[in-house]
Amino acid sequence: MEPDVVTYNSLMDGYCQCGQLDKAGNVIDFMVHNGIVDPISYNILISGYWGIDEALTLFEALEKCLLEPDHVCYTMLIDGLCKKGLLDEAYKVFRGMKDGGCLPNDCCYFVIIQGFLKHGDVPKASQLIEEMVGKGFSGVWTILYPHWTKGSKV
Repeated sequence: MEPDVVTYNSLMDGYCQCGQLDKAGNVIDFMVHNGIVDPISYNILISGYWGIDEALTLFEALEKCLLEPDHVCYTMLIDGLCKKGLLDEAYKVFRGMKDGGCLPNDCCYFVIIQGFLKHGDVPKASQLIEEMVGKGFSGVWTILYPHWTKGSKV
């Protein structure tokens, strides 16, 4: 029995959890070379084990392999950019989802809205909340409640 994508993803995840990023990188290189890579492979590496520059590079590599990023991949990338205070970049990635064949879901909206709220950009967060509600997503109050209790005026 030959190892499959799940086996290699598990190996790569284990390397990442142990902080052995070079070995995880070697695994993904092997997977790409042998045509057994999938979006989850990249999600594992993007998921916080790499810095934002590496995450952006991996995201670009995913697209070069003609793999479509999924909601998890986009959400992790947007979250990482927001945490670094790179809101313009996060917004570009968010808006680029449609072009990448993946419409934003409620989780993607939550992450970017929280990013704007945490960095004090209430007008942009409000605009995205209106857009989100207009598309029929629910759960907006779970985002706003912590900010109301801290005295923010939304």
